[in-house]
Amino acid sequence: MINKDENKPIYKQLVDEILEDIKQGRLNPEDKLPTERELAERLGISRGTVKKAYKELADNGVIEVIQGSGSYIHNSAIMTGNEKRMAAIELLDSLLDTLEDWNFSVPEILNLMNISIAKREGENGGLRVAVIDCNAESLEIFKKQLLYIPDISISAFLVETILLDDNPQALLSSYDLILTTTTHYEQVAEHIGEKKNILVKVAVAPSRDTIVNISRLDPSASVGIFCRTNKFAQIITDQLAYFLPKLKSVSTHFENTLSVEADSMLLGQYDAIVINPDSILLEQRVTDGLLEQYIAKGGKVIPFHYLIDNGSLIYLEERITAVLREKHPGQGTDLPR
Repeated sequence: MINKDENKPIYKQLVDEILEDIKQGRLNPEDKLPTERELAERLGISRGTVKKAYKELADNGVIEVIQGSGSYIHNSAIMTGNEKRMAAIELLDSLLDTLEDWNFSVPEILNLMNISIAKREGENGGLRVAVIDCNAESLEIFKKQLLYIPDISISAFLVETILLDDNPQALLSSYDLILTTTTHYEQVAEHIGEKKNILVKVAVAPSRDTIVNISRLDPSASVGIFCRTNKFAQIITDQLAYFLPKLKSVSTHFENTLSVEADSMLLGQYDAIVINPDSILLEQRVTDGLLEQYIAKGGKVIPFHYLIDNGSLIYLEERITAVLREKHPGQGTDLPR
């Protein structure tokens, strides 16, 4: 009960009374409190006193004031708007710590968040991307590398397919973006006419693991290259010469000419082999553990990962974000940089 003769301020007495009612179970989580006017009239005190008591209770998280609805006893099992924001910041901080531990830069994180947000805001269709290069192995690697992008559909084209087509604009008309390497950018750009405005040039290079594994080879080692096309074999040969210029013995074999029965003897000729990441030699069901046997005898196997480099990926992600925003205008904004 409110005692106006007590030395304790009336609003403090009201705070204590509400706290006691909660403690005794007379007020339960999510119960609605009387309005300031109603409680003031009932207790015979000023509305300002009730307002001051409610404010102290709200500041201490005891009650929640919902604009236009009223004041409610806080349910600790249900987070308030402010608590949700605090929890969200903690979650984001934890996520950022993890991404930084994975060596993602701030621009990369922003790009990935923009792409994810754009995906959630979009109501239809994803992103259609055409990838153009001179060999099947690289095209497969690029397709796999880009699969982390939500709702992306990737089609692969050999350069000669585009250059020999009488109407490449029609062939590429359904795509949101077209990717090609720096090597082929000029000739592709010249041939696709107005589609050049969606053509993205990307730089490619062996992955760090590939470079490290090549660099660790003994220059006296005999090395076999196993792949599907002559052009990919030439890329591997060039990179071997660049990172291991003193390497003496390199031979190339094409997978479509191999027979599984003869492969064991063929592999045995080499101290190390360099293969494309989708090599048939990696298929256990086809080769019956051939590589495992080769490795057990001391042979080294180096998958040649030829990837879009990090700078190009960041630029590509920015272009993807822009395309998604154009496809779904008016739905949110980019995160600031």
